[in-house]
Amino acid sequence: MPRRFAALAALILLSLPAAAGELTFANWNLLNFPGTTGAARAPYFRTALAEAAPDLLVCQEVLSASGAQHFFDDVLDILEPGLWEMAPFHDSYDTDRALFIRDGVVEVLDWGWLDTDLRDIEWWDLRLAAAGDTLRLYSTHLKAGSGSTEEQRRLAEVQVLRADLDALPPQRAFIFCGDLNIYFDTEPAYQLLLSAGPGQLFDPIGQTGYWHDNASYAPIHTQSTRTSSFGGGATGGMDDRFDQVLVSAELLDGLGLDVLPATYLAFGQDGNHFNQSIINGGNSAVPPEVANALHEASDHLPVLVDLGWPTAVADGAPAVRARLAAWPNPFNPAVRLAVDLPRAGHARLAVYDTRGRRVANLLDADLPAGERTLTWRPANLASGLYLARLDLDGAPAATARLLLLE
Repeated sequence: MPRRFAALAALILLSLPAAAGELTFANWNLLNFPGTTGAARAPYFRTALAEAAPDLLVCQEVLSASGAQHFFDDVLDILEPGLWEMAPFHDSYDTDRALFIRDGVVEVLDWGWLDTDLRDIEWWDLRLAAAGDTLRLYSTHLKAGSGSTEEQRRLAEVQVLRADLDALPPQRAFIFCGDLNIYFDTEPAYQLLLSAGPGQLFDPIGQTGYWHDNASYAPIHTQSTRTSSFGGGATGGMDDRFDQVLVSAELLDGLGLDVLPATYLAFGQDGNHFNQSIINGGNSAVPPEVANALHEASDHLPVLVDLGWPTAVADGAPAVRARLAAWPNPFNPAVRLAVDLPRAGHARLAVYDTRGRRVANLLDADLPAGERTLTWRPANLASGLYLARLDLDGAPAATARLLLLE
């Protein structure tokens, strides 16, 4: 179980009762860790992860089993001594992928990898300790580069993955994450990932489009954190959505275990750094020391999303989750909050700041099932991070990270 609720670009401890179990999933390209700079970068990774507070951490660009052990020893075991473990690790061609688990939140039931002509694609079968649900997790680092030749090489890798996804048992929940190196959604590899069929994947936030060098997608760009050259990595500023978490339909159906789309974020991205470094002119998404840590640690931002499940199920039937969506987000001056109640009941919708203080009470009433939309227009509040939380008696709570811009 996570010990922090999320605000839009940080997971901060809030003194709120939990109506559902939740854990935070993170995906992060570590930039050829450790390389020659691992010892120097380890404190920056610790600073960023202390703020993000993930429960599951999937990493790309890990240099061999010794590199994974280095990250475990010098980052995670110092950050939270004795509370992390490393899942089985496959030392494959080129750089590798690794999975780290905090505080026994999941059990690894099985693991393996898919051979491709380039980097392998690792997978782990997991059982959530608190919920009992199982899911398969895949991690990849697809071929980098633009142009038709590189697109076809990424397509060949994804064809191997999609064949495996299509062969999974019906109703199997799965997550696919990593550094996709894909510039736009019309690329053949991405089209295959999202194409209809038993192994179809979905973007939890529905932000398909031409992400590359497009300011419209600045709030979800994950690469590059830098514009100056040091320690390797890209230096083009924030202009690509290479890092993504895609999920199966079973994790979006509102029944039992789900990903919570409103919690999806590029950690440290405030939407104000298009073609800039993540620290240029300050950063309103995270504290200055965290923004600097993200800048120094890697040329990629982590991607976070919460998994949620009901803590109790009546009469053996899966609980249906209340849903909450927010747009535009980031926002100024107002944000619309769409509330979807699966059944009648007493609903409460409030907004909290990063210290857990309630700053707005938008809904507190007995309501019928159905959808409704409310508008929050904050007055005399500082720009920054807020958490909207929707509670319906007897149903899993829904949350949305909100970022108020200057």
